[in-house]
Amino acid sequence: MDTKELIFQRFIKKEEEGTYFPIEFQVPEHVEELELSYAYTRLVQKDLENGETVRTEINIVDLAVCGAGNRYIGSSGSDRNHISISPYGSSQGFAPSEIEPGVWSVIVGAYKIAEEGCKVEYRVVFHQKQRRLYKGDTHLHTIGSDGNCNLEELALIAEKEGLDYLIITDHNNYAQNQQLPKVKGLTMIPGCEWTHYKGHAGLLGIKRPFDSPFCVNSRAEMAEKLEEAGGRGARVVLNHPFCPNCGWRWGMEDTKYDLIEVWNGATPPAINRKCLDWWDKQLKEGKRIPVMGGSDFHRLGYGRMPAAPCTCIYSWSRTEADLIEAMAAGHSFVTYGPDGPMAWGEAGDRIFGDVISPEDEVHFHFWNLWKGDEIRLISDKGIETFEMGERVTEFRLSKKVQRFQYLRAEIRREMVPTGEMPALLTNPFYIKGDRT
Repeated sequence: MDTKELIFQRFIKKEEEGTYFPIEFQVPEHVEELELSYAYTRLVQKDLENGETVRTEINIVDLAVCGAGNRYIGSSGSDRNHISISPYGSSQGFAPSEIEPGVWSVIVGAYKIAEEGCKVEYRVVFHQKQRRLYKGDTHLHTIGSDGNCNLEELALIAEKEGLDYLIITDHNNYAQNQQLPKVKGLTMIPGCEWTHYKGHAGLLGIKRPFDSPFCVNSRAEMAEKLEEAGGRGARVVLNHPFCPNCGWRWGMEDTKYDLIEVWNGATPPAINRKCLDWWDKQLKEGKRIPVMGGSDFHRLGYGRMPAAPCTCIYSWSRTEADLIEAMAAGHSFVTYGPDGPMAWGEAGDRIFGDVISPEDEVHFHFWNLWKGDEIRLISDKGIETFEMGERVTEFRLSKKVQRFQYLRAEIRREMVPTGEMPALLTNPFYIKGDRT
């Protein structure tokens, strides 16, 4: 992890003893974790003529921290000289906090100061965000609706599967969002699956997507409900839109949404294939639609586990906000499970889901490959295939994009029971042009 360091000092005079005062410092953008330590002469040691050693406490300096906007984060008194602050968890006495850029402050507590004064040195280490791959599930149900696992059980399963995030989406219910457990290494993201006889929509990333009851009886009321959730910051995804039992019957073209669930774990592969083909047709027509996958997990059973499929997101951090933002931007791919094939694609500083220049070249990297895997590069101009041979577990290739409207990748694997669906599919690179 890249780091930046800031060191500053403050000389505390004797007459400042018994007061509190701030020392401001600037926090840069794109910081994931902040470490702060300080040092000063607290004890002096004196050797007596009788051979004894006496240590005397001459200075005591307390520590507290405020974030951007003078938001109080916490205090440790003088018991510790090193703390850390991050959104995943902070040192005891300090609230878990996003490291927002701007003016922060150390609050100095001059509890005891020597006659000659006291020099204090502060050292702040900023751990910069780095784009990483996070695996998880975007569509899960608990006993809060019609599942058979509670939140803690889902978190335990996620830990066993090596997942980084879960989005809980109980039917027409967001009460569970007030009870999401804090689990080390796992981001539990609030959500809700708005469920109607004419279709289901995931409302992701906020605790309370609407206030009035979920019930609607007209298309106008449906649009108003989704617009309310979107206005509060939810990302709207149309779930299993081609399902014959609970597909989206309000009209895909006339509905405002952010993403399409192109791969649903509870939907037959042939139906998911219809959605995949529809999506590719939209891409050929010049539309830019991010896609994702979700297990639609309800209960443990044969062949049914969370993260099947698994949406893998390239995000700047594991925070809820960064994961949701990256997912909505299409910085992701979908694979049949957390141990399935993996993919990375870049064109300069652009990745899956981004718009690139016709002069760019896309560099792909695939891993966790098996013999016989077929990598497909898919564009509006057709499909180019590469078959993996013996002992090939990784594969890299580059592709010029000047002729294309979009470029995405799939991996076909015969031994995986996904039927007509690929073992992996990525969001596209969109090539600049006069398209919607």
